[in-house]
Amino acid sequence: LDTVVGKRNGQESVILTLNERQSRCQILRLIGGRDAESVDYELAKICQIYGSIMKSVTADNGAEFSAVVALPRGVADLYYAHPYRSSERGTNEAHNRMIRRDVPKGLSMDILGPHDIQAVESKLNNLPRRQTGYQTPKELFSAASAG
Repeated sequence: LDTVVGKRNGQESVILTLNERQSRCQILRLIGGRDAESVDYELAKICQIYGSIMKSVTADNGAEFSAVVALPRGVADLYYAHPYRSSERGTNEAHNRMIRRDVPKGLSMDILGPHDIQAVESKLNNLPRRQTGYQTPKELFSAASAG
């Protein structure tokens, strides 16, 4: 669980990123700000959709994750990475770099709409990965969800 920031003035929309560890499937959402309330609201919506398959969530140590209460008890355990240890969230950091191919640093997120973020998510989830035997995250996630 992390955020990708455009301009760093603190007033803009950001991309909330959540990665399913085994399939490497990525869930991206454009949220109104980099604050705990916006993150919590969107995370609650994500839990309604994917809660049955979520086992745990590892969050960045940002202030926007300090008051996460949207994870209902029993749905998923919440863990926080240690400060300045991005290696504890390697897949998430790698995926954030892939997002930057389409959404460069400094770009205002306010010019993007949900359909733009959905296009980036679809592109990443349909990209075959060497780590998964050249299957796409979408294929693996669909197979795991169905079974």
